Amino acid sequence: MMVNKFGRDSELYVKAKTIKGKTCLEDYFFTAPFKIAKPFFNEKGIMKIIIMRASAGIMEGDCYQIRVELGAGARVALHGQSYAKIHRMHEGRASQCSQFFLEEGAFLDYEQNPVIPYAGSSFQAVSECFLKSGSAFMYSEVFACGREKSGERFEFREYRNCNRVYYQGDLIFLERQMLVPGCHDLEGIGCFEGYTHQATLAFFYDHFDDQLLELLNNILEKRSDIEFGLTKTNRFGLIVRVLGGNADRLSKILNDLRQECYKLFDR
Repeated sequence: MMVNKFGRDSELYVKAKTIKGKTCLEDYFFTAPFKIAKPFFNEKGIMKIIIMRASAGIMEGDCYQIRVELGAGARVALHGQSYAKIHRMHEGRASQCSQFFLEEGAFLDYEQNPVIPYAGSSFQAVSECFLKSGSAFMYSEVFACGREKSGERFEFREYRNCNRVYYQGDLIFLERQMLVPGCHDLEGIGCFEGYTHQATLAFFYDHFDDQLLELLNNILEKRSDIEFGLTKTNRFGLIVRVLGGNADRLSKILNDLRQECYKLFDR
């Protein structure tokens, strides 16, 4: 049984809407250790919100609850501030549940913090996104094998991640990832294959253009010291996986892919 050391779940709630074509923060709420910085806008008019955590990292028993609601036409980029360090745990684990609700024409770019699981750590995350007509959702993450420089390489207990995407109430994407070093050879074929970091980018949009696959593939083929896979999902989306040896390098590659996806909204 997990015991939350904060005494209650840590919550983050963000609600945005548009006023005269501009995205505005309608409401927000957070509890420790969450904080958000003052929103600002990029050159494309997307409101960027930086999520901060006023703690040393993710501890045993921590339970995080994130909920984001975007009104029609709202465009938000929700980004982390720094690395997510998952500390050593004795018996229990930490968890995070994220829910995203996008109305017609809304866009959410959810860039999660690069994850570093310490030896003995256990973490489980569940994410659900509910799309309406014309809305778009992008999420990305970089996952490290652990504190490699400290001699920890795939020494965490487990890391589980489940992502679901719904369109007009129908489940269009389901992904489950279970990394358990004690049961799986994560260094072997079909897993990390000698690399130390894995980057993921997913993009869902009902005006998805197949040409985007070729454009992203061209960007990735120009990179050295990585392996990658690019897949079109059954409906309205794509998934990119990249294996490499450096979190900052992979984050820059994801940003290049992200900017290419952004161009769909300029047409």
